[in-house]
Amino acid sequence: MTPKKIRMKRLGIGCLFFLAVLLPAVPAPAADWYVRGQVGYEASLPADFTDTDCSSSRPPALFGCAAGCDGQPIGAYGDFGRFPLAEGAFGRQILPWLRADLSLAYRFRMDYEGNANFLSVGSFQPVSARADSLCGMVNVFIDISGFLAERKLWRFQPYVGGGLGLSHNRIEPVTFLFPQNPGRHKLSVTPSGEQTNLAFMLAFGTGVILTERLRLDVSYRYFDLGRVETTPGQMIMDIVPAGIAVNSIETRLKTHGLAVGLRWHF
Repeated sequence: MTPKKIRMKRLGIGCLFFLAVLLPAVPAPAADWYVRGQVGYEASLPADFTDTDCSSSRPPALFGCAAGCDGQPIGAYGDFGRFPLAEGAFGRQILPWLRADLSLAYRFRMDYEGNANFLSVGSFQPVSARADSLCGMVNVFIDISGFLAERKLWRFQPYVGGGLGLSHNRIEPVTFLFPQNPGRHKLSVTPSGEQTNLAFMLAFGTGVILTERLRLDVSYRYFDLGRVETTPGQMIMDIVPAGIAVNSIETRLKTHGLAVGLRWHF
């Protein structure tokens, strides 16, 4: 190594030592774990039941590949209404602007109400069922206040986020009524069913500082919870006591709504 290179190396080491001694140290963010509990009230987006395979013959499709009395493909058109949820989560504030958690949410009392459009049985064909959904997710949130000066937004800590996970959706037997049918057939009941699906979530909201460790958490969220599907099996009919074999029907469960809860940092 030439004398010039040696001098340059010593100068570089000296500069690093000077910076290390004189510049204030920037502390690494401390581990900031938290637990979160929320309750919410959500609404279903349109959820229209169709055949999983409209051409299936073993067992036969319930609706079939045809147009109904209103010109749309035969099916059941409706939604799951409005319903409550309860959610718990455990997570960590990784950086001032970034946090992540694992959540488990249960949606219940999801009452499907719709109308079918079979041919030759009248236009009023009410469809009903009850469902629930259990969903586990990995969520990531960007805390906007983490990019700003401390107390810049007073007590508010707005955020945006998203999540990815699995949902287990269950539906009880689906009831079809035909009160306007001129014939004897007034009732059909399909089997129940359950499905486990990939699910995702988008959210925006805010934390509100209550104490040094406690936050009020308010958010508005959109969820795609995957499919709701009945099981192929015997469909009960009032005119066929033994029932008839039918294939499965399905819809997609998408929800949106408000959630409010508390987040405790420790």
